[in-house]
Amino acid sequence: MRVLVTGGAGFIGSTIVDALVARGDTVVAVDDLSTGARANVATGTPLRVADVSDERQLRGALRDEAFDAVVHAASKTKVVESMEKPDLYRRVIVEGTRNIVKIADELGARMLVNLSTGGAIYGETADCAAEDMPVKPTSNYGKNKAEAEQIVAASRVPSITLRLANVYGPRQRKDLEGGVVAIFLARWRSGEPLVVFGAGSAQRDYVFVSDVVDAVVASFAGTWNGVYNIGTGVATSVNDLIAALSEILGRPQGLTHTAARPAEIERSCVDASKARRDGLWRPRTTLVEGLRRTASS
Repeated sequence: MRVLVTGGAGFIGSTIVDALVARGDTVVAVDDLSTGARANVATGTPLRVADVSDERQLRGALRDEAFDAVVHAASKTKVVESMEKPDLYRRVIVEGTRNIVKIADELGARMLVNLSTGGAIYGETADCAAEDMPVKPTSNYGKNKAEAEQIVAASRVPSITLRLANVYGPRQRKDLEGGVVAIFLARWRSGEPLVVFGAGSAQRDYVFVSDVVDAVVASFAGTWNGVYNIGTGVATSVNDLIAALSEILGRPQGLTHTAARPAEIERSCVDASKARRDGLWRPRTTLVEGLRRTASS
């Protein structure tokens, strides 16, 4: 199968590229390299440098191509930054998705897998959110992702949207606000104290990147469509995350508490029962196992 992966030089996108190449697919990666890195892209895999929000640039990068499937992983991802730079986030997430949907149709794709957010789209979740829960995004990032989902759903290309919980694993950048595992690991290794926003009580559903890749690959194999949550259904606080990492790495060199960040929600967790019931996907990696694999990478 011939697959286009947008954001293919990024943390999640490049891991998807690796898995597709390993199973024998022909893959082309597109990335503007604003947060991705050439070194992440598998040797021999074409990397087309283009901004998904620039239709002319994107068309030039993909001229004379054809694809069986498109995985749309390109996005801006910082919740706080989305409030500071609303135009940038809308351009990349909403207009970028509109361009990808249009081009996927024109290039003959038979499947579009759209990566969305399960963390920012539901808002506060006292109980882990199922797909039929109304979306209540509080940030521009979440609002833009919700609009992008609607664009994908209206596409003529058969599509599936995967709402991802907080993804972690090897290659995650330590300078992106959602990458708390990567940030903490970097500080552990450098002997710096950990910086905790608020009391450390904020909870997230942490899903290992290879499990996310499994969901993407599984999406190609069936007739699933619509929206599916991809997460563990377990909400872990920052304090509990630090405790788990301490079991692996020993105690950190101190903790520094600072004010909670604006637009951040306190508890985010997704219910992935639908994916399990429909035979699409189930999580395989426990948090402890995933942290060990990440720490040793």
